[in-house]
Amino acid sequence: AVVSTQSTGEREEEVDLYAEHARISEEKKRKKRKKKKGIAVLSEDPTLMATGEEEEKRGITYKIMKNKGLTPHRKKEQRNPRVKHRKKFDKALKKRRSQIPDLREQGGSYGGEKSGIKSALTKSTKLR
Repeated sequence: AVVSTQSTGEREEEVDLYAEHARISEEKKRKKRKKKKGIAVLSEDPTLMATGEEEEKRGITYKIMKNKGLTPHRKKEQRNPRVKHRKKFDKALKKRRSQIPDLREQGGSYGGEKSGIKSALTKSTKLR
């Protein structure tokens, strides 16, 4: 059996202190939410009407606050800038490779023409 060293009076004080601290903390958060962008948020769900004697305006929804309107659907790559630019770079590399042949390291001694020597082909001009 565990023996408690605190009396019931001390525990009640701690519970009351905790409850008071939690209430103050919640009130600060609520004020911060109201202050942010000058929007009065009445509760966690801003679409709910205020209850009680006071007639307050209804809070706005997330959709109204963001005001995005109609936006086209985007691919997953488009939503991630790092991936988008990586794909763009890969595409540019492929394009470049088709225009300019890659440099090849020559290993060992000369092995002759890769395509072979064509006896019928002349790449010079005749002097007269």
